[in-house]
Amino acid sequence: MSHSSPFPSSIPYRTLGASSGTLKILIPVLVLLGAAAVFLAATVYEPARLWQGLLFNWLFWSSIAIGMVMIAVALHLTQADWAWSLKRFALAGVSFLPVSFVLLAVVFLGSETYFHHWLHVQGDPVIEAKRFWLTLPNMIIRDYLAITILYGLAFAFAYFSLRPDVYGVKNGPGIFQRLTGNWKGVEVEARRSYHVRNVLGVAMGILFAFLWGMIGLDLAMTLDPHFFSTMFPVTFFFAAFQGGAAATVIAIVLLRKPLGIDQYVTTNQYHDLGKMVFAFSVFWMYINWSQYVVIWYGLLPWEQPYFIRRFSEPYAPITAAVVLLVFVLPFLGLLTRPPKKVPEIIAGFAALVLIGHWLERFLISVPSIWEGEALPLGLPEIGIGLGFLGLFLACYLWFMRTFPVLPSPATLKGEPALEVEVPAGAGHAAR
Repeated sequence: MSHSSPFPSSIPYRTLGASSGTLKILIPVLVLLGAAAVFLAATVYEPARLWQGLLFNWLFWSSIAIGMVMIAVALHLTQADWAWSLKRFALAGVSFLPVSFVLLAVVFLGSETYFHHWLHVQGDPVIEAKRFWLTLPNMIIRDYLAITILYGLAFAFAYFSLRPDVYGVKNGPGIFQRLTGNWKGVEVEARRSYHVRNVLGVAMGILFAFLWGMIGLDLAMTLDPHFFSTMFPVTFFFAAFQGGAAATVIAIVLLRKPLGIDQYVTTNQYHDLGKMVFAFSVFWMYINWSQYVVIWYGLLPWEQPYFIRRFSEPYAPITAAVVLLVFVLPFLGLLTRPPKKVPEIIAGFAALVLIGHWLERFLISVPSIWEGEALPLGLPEIGIGLGFLGLFLACYLWFMRTFPVLPSPATLKGEPALEVEVPAGAGHAAR
């Protein structure tokens, strides 16, 4: 990544303004469409369509949210000063995590649908060998424990990221006072925030791979209890990381002008973002191919049916679409330098990646549950996805309207390699 982005001597306070009338209508409409899709799936379609739609949409949107936070963590740990003005776009994903936490309880209400292959099965040697793991109470406890730890660390990281930025802001919301309690001075707080985030970031990097990978095992791989792959949790948590990067790119491109920060997002930064989207697409293909080729070459008897089902009708077109959207098109489109410097092009390919990941979350879960012949992808699943989108947008835009999108001089002063002049007595330049 390049390191040529200049640090301005004065950093303005920027938050997103009030939503436009169109947006104020759009978000409630999306949520209502989601509610209508739930009702439609429960009454007109088979109930399994409801629970399948909730499951894979929860997996997708929760992965995007925690993946965005992990992008912010990665940028901090790698001291990516090229992205100094972009980190907050990724951190804003933390705003959806409370919704994800609550909705997981709703998702578990469909356990009879998801886990019917093993929930009440007796005498199957493979299932009996996994019986301790394949126990619903144990699964619910460990999954909620996992997201409590991971989401808690994400909120702690966000707290120490925002704390130096919101001290001394005039007419700020009440949450700013809670974030800056027991203030010990700009210099002390900036250094403390930086070092605490170092510790939290390392812990989150390790636990994200382990705990989010475990979520993938429980809520996707165990849907087919005979299938097992040590690469599955790797593909699952990396898809979340890649999706978080893609969502961050889209947010930067769409919100930079409404936020008035065009001058702080340079062509070099877009070039770096384009390289990130490109590289992550290549690595996604690499790890998925690494999972598949061992099973194909070794003719592994328990693992082959998982792929055979997804390479056969009615799922074969979805599998092809996922590879096309997540790897082939971004690879070809961003292979050369010029497209990487055009924000609209980068955002377009990032959107394709997100659509591909939405289909991928469908693909890793639904074929293991659905026993019908027709493809179970239509109005219920799309409608539920739009409802999740409405909730995600509401949370994300609240964060961007509440907290400054650019770091304060105090925050930059906490970076040991940077020389930034800090005004006495306040974290941020005046509004």
